[in-house]
Amino acid sequence: MAANRFGDRLMIRIGAAVELVGIVLVMLPTAGYQIAAVGFVVIGTGMGPIYPSIQHMAPANFGQRYSAAVIGLQMAAAYTGTTFMPTIFGLLQQQFGIWIMPYYLLVFAVLNIGLLELTYQKLHNQIR
Repeated sequence: MAANRFGDRLMIRIGAAVELVGIVLVMLPTAGYQIAAVGFVVIGTGMGPIYPSIQHMAPANFGQRYSAAVIGLQMAAAYTGTTFMPTIFGLLQQQFGIWIMPYYLLVFAVLNIGLLELTYQKLHNQIR
């Protein structure tokens, strides 16, 4: 119901903002692990609407003709990411330490937001 009311772009932006709040919670220098644990739950909650919303926007952004191919590319990219990102993080973590995790997450969150906003801008310019 909220997704229909807000629309895909706003759901993605809200999800990314919630994800960033979670990353900040993980970065807080606290003695215990409880705040970081809450931060990871918040990160996961924020990421929840992003992938389905991106897929749902494919027909509107790329047309009915190309939407199946675009969704296939999105799925391939997502599966590739879930295959290699943990391994890459594991290698970085071995080299630098577990403290690098929130920064690793932050880099990809910022890339996600930046590339999505760039896509929105390009799509908006094409419509004009």
